[in-house]
Amino acid sequence: METMLEARDLARHYEDFSLRGVSLDVRPGSITGLFGANGAGKSTVVKVLAHQAPPHAGSVRVFGLSYADEERAIKNRIGYVPQDPVFYTDIFAASVTVRWMARFVAPYFARWDGALFHALLDEFKVNPLKKIRHLSGGQKKLLAIAMALSHGAELLILDEPAAGLDVVYRRALLDRLRAFVADGSRAVVVASHVTDGLDEIADEVLFLDEGRVVLRENRDDLLSRWKWIHFKAGALDSDIERGLTEVRRQPFGNRGLTSDFRALCGRLAAAVAAGDVKVENASLEDVLASYIRKV
Repeated sequence: METMLEARDLARHYEDFSLRGVSLDVRPGSITGLFGANGAGKSTVVKVLAHQAPPHAGSVRVFGLSYADEERAIKNRIGYVPQDPVFYTDIFAASVTVRWMARFVAPYFARWDGALFHALLDEFKVNPLKKIRHLSGGQKKLLAIAMALSHGAELLILDEPAAGLDVVYRRALLDRLRAFVADGSRAVVVASHVTDGLDEIADEVLFLDEGRVVLRENRDDLLSRWKWIHFKAGALDSDIERGLTEVRRQPFGNRGLTSDFRALCGRLAAAVAAGDVKVENASLEDVLASYIRKV
């Protein structure tokens, strides 16, 4: 299978926001990151991909199937975690425990693995006897992730999965997602602000701004082009300095961001060797902030 998920020209409209023309392909073995500021449309895209909010235009095919024809079959094979998980028990049964919740959802999935679920609870330090209503926001997120991982899902669709997690559980989550795709047969789509380490594991990145995709690129290719250039006054040719963005001038040195380091590498070599210029890797957050300011 060349693609596990194929979305074309997705649109969804609200009173004060519109998602427009979003397309993406998700390959087996990949982690696709949807990044952007608050209100950019990340959660809307995720909801459309998971068929929680069907598109007003465009199409989604998962495993070559359409939700219109095979919704139940598709949802048995995907694991979806919304930004703010809401459990049945939050509304109807205040005394229900985590263990009861697992028993409640298990019959809905053909490949539910109870042993894996309880192993994940142990790993994430979520007490199976604890009442759902007594879980913190981070524990509810970990419970939702454990459920998504425990029913044999081949595709995970996650919205801000690291939000509210401390550094230990955030790292545990990143390791789990890496392991999930390691054999090349499964994939992850994750929506996030470019923080919490999720930018470290994404293979393909899409930047969203005001409901549209403003950048789509392989992560390593993108970061090979974007670099911080630290330079002493007069160390750069004037045309190079004019081409930098996010320029900061300070008494102890200057820095600016380039989006085409490969074109500048040779021209900077002598100044780098002399110690007048230093090159530092940019983060996806740096790229996103600079790119959106120019849109």
